[in-house]
Amino acid sequence: MAENQTKTYADRAPEIPFKLKSFSKEGEKRFAHLINTVADYSETGKSVLETAANEGYQLQMMLMGGNYGFVCPETKTIYLNSAASDGHLIETLVHECRHIQQHKNGIPSEHGEFVLRDAVKLSRAKEADAETMGASAAYEIMINGGGREVWDALTEKAPKITEGMLNAAEREGAPLNHKMMQAAFDGWYQNREIMQIYEDSYLVTQCLGGSCDSRNNPRDYFKREMSSKEMVSAFCLDASGKCYQSGRLNVLDEPERLQVQQKVLDMAERVNGNRRQSGLNADVSYHSLYAWGTAPKNGGKGADKAVLTAAAKLKGSSR
Repeated sequence: MAENQTKTYADRAPEIPFKLKSFSKEGEKRFAHLINTVADYSETGKSVLETAANEGYQLQMMLMGGNYGFVCPETKTIYLNSAASDGHLIETLVHECRHIQQHKNGIPSEHGEFVLRDAVKLSRAKEADAETMGASAAYEIMINGGGREVWDALTEKAPKITEGMLNAAEREGAPLNHKMMQAAFDGWYQNREIMQIYEDSYLVTQCLGGSCDSRNNPRDYFKREMSSKEMVSAFCLDASGKCYQSGRLNVLDEPERLQVQQKVLDMAERVNGNRRQSGLNADVSYHSLYAWGTAPKNGGKGADKAVLTAAAKLKGSSR
C-alpha cells in the first residue's frame, strides 16, 4: 500500500473547489493531482466529486491501517490514507463522494429504521453503487488518456468488478454504458469477504446491536420498508441522472443477494423475541433472508417466485 514518497506533483490548482486540509505544499499538490485526474478524464467521476464539493466537504490525509479512506458526515470530511497509492486513492475518493451523493438524494446513513430485510438490501446496494462509480471513473480515466494506474489499482483490489466491466463492454475502449455499470455492481456481490465485513458493521452492530439501549430496552427500530425499485431509482444513477439499473429494478430482491451469516439470523430471532416480550411489533422480514449457501441459484423467474413466496408468508404477520 505504500506510496512512493519521492513522487512529485505539478503545481496546479484543483479543478473542483474542495476545501483542502493539508500541512504542506506537496500535500496540496497531491490533492490537486487526485482531483484533477478525475476532472480531466472522467465525466462520471467529475459529477460525483462536484456534488461533494458543493455540499462543503473537505479532504484530509491521515495514516490508516487496512483502509484507503472513509467519509465522516459529522465533520463533512473525506479522509484518505496518506500511505496508499494515488491509484487507490482516486478510486476511493470517487467511492466516498458517491456516498455523499446518495445521502443528498435522501438515503440515510443509518439503517436501524428499516426492517432487517431492507437494511440488508440497502446497505449492500449503497456499497455496490459506490464501488460502481469508482470503477466507472477508473475505466473512463483509462480509455480517455489518463493512464492505467487507477484501473490497475482497482483490479488488484476487486478483480471481479473490472473483469465483469470489460466483458460487458461493446468493444475494447468502448464508452461506458449501463451494462458495464451493472456488471461492476454485480461484481461487488461476488466478494463474500467484503460483504461479511459490512454485515458485521451495518447489520450486527448498527441495526441489531443498536436496537436496544444500554438497559436492553428496545428502541423504535424496524419500522420502514423500501422496495428494490425505490432504492435503485433513488441512487443507482449515471452522470446524466438516468438509472443504470433500468430493466432490472427488482435486482436487489434476487435471493442470492439476500444471503447473510447464520449469526445474523440467530441474532434477529433473539432481538425480535425481546421485542415481543416488550409488547412491540416484531420485525419478521428477516424470514425473507437466507443463510449463506441456501438461496435458490436460478435467479430470474425463480427469484421473483421466491420473493412472492416470502411475501405471502409475511402477509398478515406483525412487523
